[in-house]
Amino acid sequence: MEDRTITLTTETGEEIICDILFTYHSDEYNKDYVVFVPKGSNEASAASYIETGDGAGTLEKIEAEEEWDMLEDLLDDYFNQQQAEGGCQGSCGDCSGCSKEECDCDGSCTE
Repeated sequence: MEDRTITLTTETGEEIICDILFTYHSDEYNKDYVVFVPKGSNEASAASYIETGDGAGTLEKIEAEEEWDMLEDLLDDYFNQQQAEGGCQGSCGDCSGCSKEECDCDGSCTE
């Protein structure tokens, strides 16, 4: 399976490894987005993605409430699809609703 993680660096220099749940391009806002969950957390977040070349890019905060509403709807759809496909449905404490093969929580939902 391909590595689907990003590393965020806080203002204090702390690095946070995050699992990418999905990416999305919005024609309405003419932006690309990445939706992710920090490892060890079950709180999803998102940022807009600006490609800078050579496969690299930067993340920018999402400020518009309309964009957050759109992404929350997409996230709901994502989790509903995971549940329909037999994912762990977020039943273990650190799990964000991932599929069983991908779950890196305490193992209670792995196959």
